[in-house]
Amino acid sequence: MISIPETVIEKIGFAVGEKILDVATLVSPETIAATGFKTQYITEKTLFEMVREAIADLGEFDHSQIGGVIAATFSNEERFPALAVRVATEIGIEGCGVPAYDIQMACSAYPYALMAATRLAADTGKKVLVIDADIQSRYAKSAATRAVMGDAATATIVSAQKDGKSYYDFFSRADDALCCRDEIAMDGFKVFSFVAREVSGWLKEFIARLGEGERDFQFVPHQANMYMVRQLANALNLSDKLLVSGDEFGNVGSSSIPLTLATRACAGRALVAGFGAGLSAAAALVRLADGFKGRQ
Repeated sequence: MISIPETVIEKIGFAVGEKILDVATLVSPETIAATGFKTQYITEKTLFEMVREAIADLGEFDHSQIGGVIAATFSNEERFPALAVRVATEIGIEGCGVPAYDIQMACSAYPYALMAATRLAADTGKKVLVIDADIQSRYAKSAATRAVMGDAATATIVSAQKDGKSYYDFFSRADDALCCRDEIAMDGFKVFSFVAREVSGWLKEFIARLGEGERDFQFVPHQANMYMVRQLANALNLSDKLLVSGDEFGNVGSSSIPLTLATRACAGRALVAGFGAGLSAAAALVRLADGFKGRQ
């Protein structure tokens, strides 16, 4: 477990694909029952267009207070410039002293980006803009992957509270059970086993190491599969703390975590966890700013 200055999520904006795909046209009712996904939101826009919409959804914020940009994505159409560099220029903070870079971790990317953003915010005294966005549908070429892979972009403003603490942990093991070269390839049973066995045990240990006063939180996992995340919550005895949005938006990759925070009633602390591609997993206990409100 890694302890750092407290991660404070101040605001989240989002955009989802403008087209709704009926999953029943791709797979059987039994498969839909197993995943919990009836629809997927997909887009014909570019990744940067989606990100622009997510930033606009933040509403008014002081760009001069943003000291850096970190983007979590695996689907940028351009090898370079980095998505984060384009975003920094877009919001007018380009130039000297402005770190901007991308992280490519797919399902587990959001906690990685939050940790990097918090360290940067603590060091600079400024806020950091975290972009988490992927257009997965362009890499989902089989019916099975198209039925569980949607598109979304999120923009999170992060600050650091030096008097508090956040906790992070990570799990990595190379495996092709969920990988992407020219297209997304997925062994659903193997991924489910990874989450049910290794991720579940690892998260139990993470929670056990928290102090008694730090266990009052809401559980916000990556919405990889609705049956799987509910089983995971049951295994962790967190069913009463679970927040989900996948039944509405489908699996939109690691941005499913900030999308859930942005669209569900949540406050206080959140245990966020991403898992899957790699195989990898990442978890963090973070705080939502006073006054933060999901939109439901």
